[in-house]
Amino acid sequence: MSEPTPSAATTTYRLDRRFVLGSAGVQVIGAGLAAMLAFFVWEWIGLLAVALLLNAARLALLPPAVVRADERGVRLGGPLTGRPVRLAWSEVDDVSLDGGQLVFTRTDEGSVVFSLTHLGARGNDFVRDVYDRLNATNGYRRFDPT
Repeated sequence: MSEPTPSAATTTYRLDRRFVLGSAGVQVIGAGLAAMLAFFVWEWIGLLAVALLLNAARLALLPPAVVRADERGVRLGGPLTGRPVRLAWSEVDDVSLDGGQLVFTRTDEGSVVFSLTHLGARGNDFVRDVYDRLNATNGYRRFDPT
């Protein structure tokens, strides 16, 4: 059995930790306040403290996915970044890099801009993945990130 090509598999890119840690920190502070209130005012609010701590740990250990790319298209956006947008590769007319942003020009004259800072060090991997998937969809080497 042959190994699947990179363009056939689904690739998930997660939010860079520098964006996640702020949200996790706010939740830890909220958990501390809830724990304090649980001791002095309402005992049941301790459950809120536990829930906030668990969610902060989940965010820190497994940041939310902000990009999912597969053979059909790409979904950009997600928690902490903006409303998700789905683009089929057949809808993409051109892709360009503009100051740390990847600009998808669509066939209907619209465009979608995605900031690569959300991906941190994996931003370059995503750009290469986009170009490879577009080339696989078009059947030739049209797009070149260099």
